[in-house]
Amino acid sequence: MRKSSLVSLAVSLAFGANLAMADTVTLDVTAWKGNKAEPAAMPELLEKFHSENPDIKVEFSYISRGDTDVVIPPRLQGGSNPPDVMMVDMPLVKTWGEAGMLADLGTDSPWFSQITPQVRDSLAPTGEVFVQPLEIVGLGNFVNLDLLAKAGVEQPPKTIDQLIDACKKLDAAGISPMLFSSELSGSMIIAANGIYGSEVMPWDLGSGEASFSDDEGFKKSFAMTQALIDAKCFEPKLQAGLDPWGTSLTEFSSGNVAMLPQGAWNIGSFDKQENLNYVFTALPGGAETGIALDTFGMGWAISSSTKHKEAAQRFLAFFADQENLGEFLKADSGYNPYVGGPSGLPELAQGYDEARSAGNIVMWPVFMNHWPATMNQGLNDGVAMFLLNSSDGPEEVLEYWDEAVEDSM
Repeated sequence: MRKSSLVSLAVSLAFGANLAMADTVTLDVTAWKGNKAEPAAMPELLEKFHSENPDIKVEFSYISRGDTDVVIPPRLQGGSNPPDVMMVDMPLVKTWGEAGMLADLGTDSPWFSQITPQVRDSLAPTGEVFVQPLEIVGLGNFVNLDLLAKAGVEQPPKTIDQLIDACKKLDAAGISPMLFSSELSGSMIIAANGIYGSEVMPWDLGSGEASFSDDEGFKKSFAMTQALIDAKCFEPKLQAGLDPWGTSLTEFSSGNVAMLPQGAWNIGSFDKQENLNYVFTALPGGAETGIALDTFGMGWAISSSTKHKEAAQRFLAFFADQENLGEFLKADSGYNPYVGGPSGLPELAQGYDEARSAGNIVMWPVFMNHWPATMNQGLNDGVAMFLLNSSDGPEEVLEYWDEAVEDSM
């Protein structure tokens, strides 16, 4: 009898162990965050996810953004070994979503209604949602407070009138007011103010439904740029060929220029510069707070071929939790894509935060798929054309952009 009981117990334990193993799901997740260089709190968050979901084992693979274009598509197209969850940005969402390789996450997902309206409108133009956002990147204005003080400028400029006044005072004090490279810095300010002042949606301009040549918002934005030139904010011809990734950053970090429109990702490197007293604010523009120019950083997508959709949805739900997402954003210095959620930016970015809180947000059109990919270079080229011949007006540039959109179709 005792022997029979022991055998029964052994069989029961073995059956239970096999059942537990059978119930454990292995989730294949890929991302370009989570390595030693950019941990983004991923190791800690994955450990927490497993503790809350012991029936799901995450097999995490770091794949750089550049390699993602090469490594992931063959796995998605073959269908036999696709990742379950992948880190994506909007260009990947467009390519893979249109090819049917991503699952529709649904506008009825609990987290979807909580997304900031400007981001939410961009994620589901056709009613399908292929990505759950993780991080928004801010494009704003870096301002050297010490240089402003030397020129008698008390506050970082938020409006165009304030910027013009600051430029005049800085120039009179012998201080270079700002950098306005055709690639990035100048394009940021012109695009942000053009879209903010436009009466049409940016994707209508990018699809040809509306015309840049007829758009009053962009006409006013170029008129504003001419006013900045007249106020000696910058020397336009020098800005047309200025390197935004090398020279511009060096000039600002060395204290040689008062203002630099650039991305929030530079905060970490600027913080390492001794005696650089600066803040990160919204771009000067038509709103009293300035304009927060947001762009999509990255998010999670689920393969349309996954065999573990329920587990993948639980993984996404974990990162939609604001406590968990807050840890990710804090470690990665990113903005929150959800209304009222905590951001990962320091106090020196309060000026940018205020513009976002007020709803004065414009989404960077190319990286949100509002404009065709060819407009990334087209935008830069058009701004350079204007800076080289600003006295000719913006008509040729606006026509050039209309042609670039038409040629992309």
